[in-house]
Amino acid sequence: MMKNRKVILIPVFAILLCIFAFTDLQISNSLYQPTNKIALFLQGVGEIPAMLIALFSSMYLFKTRMNKGSREYYLSGIGYGIVILLFALIASVMLVNYFPISKFLIPIFMSCFIGACYMISKSWSKYDNPRLRDVALIGLLSVVIVLITFNLMKLGWGRERYRHMVSIGSFEGFSRWFIPQGITKSDDFMSFPSGHSANAALVIWLSLLSEAFASLKNKKIGIWILILMWMLLVPISRIVMGAHFASDVTVGVAISLIVFMSVKKIIWRDKKN
Repeated sequence: MMKNRKVILIPVFAILLCIFAFTDLQISNSLYQPTNKIALFLQGVGEIPAMLIALFSSMYLFKTRMNKGSREYYLSGIGYGIVILLFALIASVMLVNYFPISKFLIPIFMSCFIGACYMISKSWSKYDNPRLRDVALIGLLSVVIVLITFNLMKLGWGRERYRHMVSIGSFEGFSRWFIPQGITKSDDFMSFPSGHSANAALVIWLSLLSEAFASLKNKKIGIWILILMWMLLVPISRIVMGAHFASDVTVGVAISLIVFMSVKKIIWRDKKN
């Protein structure tokens, strides 16, 4: 099944990137609406699900640690605890940065996120299912690897954002997606690839739930509809906001799908459902 998905996805992404190499600027010219309320909302919440996936996965792995009393048990507990606080902080800061919310509410948001993930992981942990630990590990590793990957690419690609070109009244800095512009020192030159799109695509992790829980198998189609809608709406909103070009969001989504499928294959290798 995974091989079939790769066979389909690779040519689809390749075709899209070939098209966008020649149409990026025209697409942005036609879609740019920086005051669009839906796009503004998605800008604020688009990345949060990925942060909560990492937060929840860390919480579940924390609660299901083995070898209680051993040095590894306590060291892993400290490690997961740090990761839990980190992703709770990131998700809370995102809300404060993109919405008119006081920074003093960050601790409250962190507490709410951690509390919610704790309650869900507590209900999960009663199953003591190795399969669920695999699901959590896939979630955590996918988010971490994707974050590192697209941030390193942003720093090394140096592609100018569309909205910056509009603000300075010049499109001379426009470059095609496959031509790196060098190390960047400004957020205005971090267009490629789209971090929002990459993080939005990580909601594909939810597809694992229908494989892990028998009660969700008959809801598989509904889950996939929600996943695909999020993976489509958030990237489009980034083009509307002028933060990214069509090729930027395409590569962002591609990064997450490649990482997710690779991590899943490695962790579930030689394991049967």
